[in-house]
Amino acid sequence: MGNVLPGVFAFGIGSVLAIGALVPWTAAEYRRHGQLGVRRSLVAFGTLVYALALVTYTLLPLPADVATMCAAPAPAQLTPFAFVGDIVKEGGISGPRSLLTNPAVAQVLFNVLLFVPLGALARHAVARRRLLGGLLVGLGTGFVVSLLIELTQLTGDWFLYPCAYRLFDVDDLMANTAGAVVGTLLAPLVGLLAGSGDPVDADRPRPVTAARRFSGMLSDVLAIWLLSGVLSVGTTLAWALADRDDDDPLLATLVTTGALVAPAVQLVIVLASGRTLGEHVVRLRPAPRPGAGGRLLRWALGSGGWTTLLALDVPLLAFVASLLAIASVIAVWSTRGRRGLALAVLRVDVEDDRTAREGSAAQRGA
Repeated sequence: MGNVLPGVFAFGIGSVLAIGALVPWTAAEYRRHGQLGVRRSLVAFGTLVYALALVTYTLLPLPADVATMCAAPAPAQLTPFAFVGDIVKEGGISGPRSLLTNPAVAQVLFNVLLFVPLGALARHAVARRRLLGGLLVGLGTGFVVSLLIELTQLTGDWFLYPCAYRLFDVDDLMANTAGAVVGTLLAPLVGLLAGSGDPVDADRPRPVTAARRFSGMLSDVLAIWLLSGVLSVGTTLAWALADRDDDDPLLATLVTTGALVAPAVQLVIVLASGRTLGEHVVRLRPAPRPGAGGRLLRWALGSGGWTTLLALDVPLLAFVASLLAIASVIAVWSTRGRRGLALAVLRVDVEDDRTAREGSAAQRGA
């Protein structure tokens, strides 16, 4: 169970961070590749979880009793290939079965395997088509990252603790580096998982699909909820640090006001540009752009409107907000050109914001 919990922790924290990074990631994908690549996104998520797993498996669990720990601190192991003696002490290797059951062998293999993904990812990012260069990248990356981890263990998390609570082991350093070098041979597999790395025309207009519209709507909702959450938590923490009464009605007023800030920011974006933050992210825009009254109406009928109703925390308004959100989702499927509820009411279409660029280029060519 102890070996499983760090991985579960890494996956949980990685999922939270991935949700927080989804909006900027989607925006970057549309500007670099012209569209959101699902396979690239999955590889990026796997990389994030793996990076967190490196931290959790090498630094957790944290010590519960520092005084007892420092009475007998973990000594540094500076003798290369000391693991050979450990294998012998645990019964040696007399056949394939003993190889699998010897705990010292398992420890070495785990240290090698733990860094195989690092080597594959490093070569994929820097030198995916050059074998020698990839090997050097894997060697350097594996050594530096492993050394950083070992020094973190040796210094008690960089002197956060008065003594080392994990063992600095030069054999771990060698095994980790070897694993990264082996991992460089698997870099083509990462490329296969991530999809084609061929150059793409990021400025070429793409079709307006339901998936793209939903990506924009999800970006709107995430941006509003994340900003509202940060303001709510910040307000509550500031109130607690000020040692104020939790039952004070002013706290509820401040939290509600903070929840209205994000929809208000969305309103400013819509009034200024004619489109929502999510539409900016996925490179969509209304065509033609509505006037000031139309922009206000599309905000009210979209995520800005129903998140405002939810923030007011009135049961009837929450019910109306739910109906509006459901209608918005259904309208993406049922309206012409995937216009959605607000644009359908305004009788305005939605298009890729690169369409005009293509038309201007054609005019220049003519």
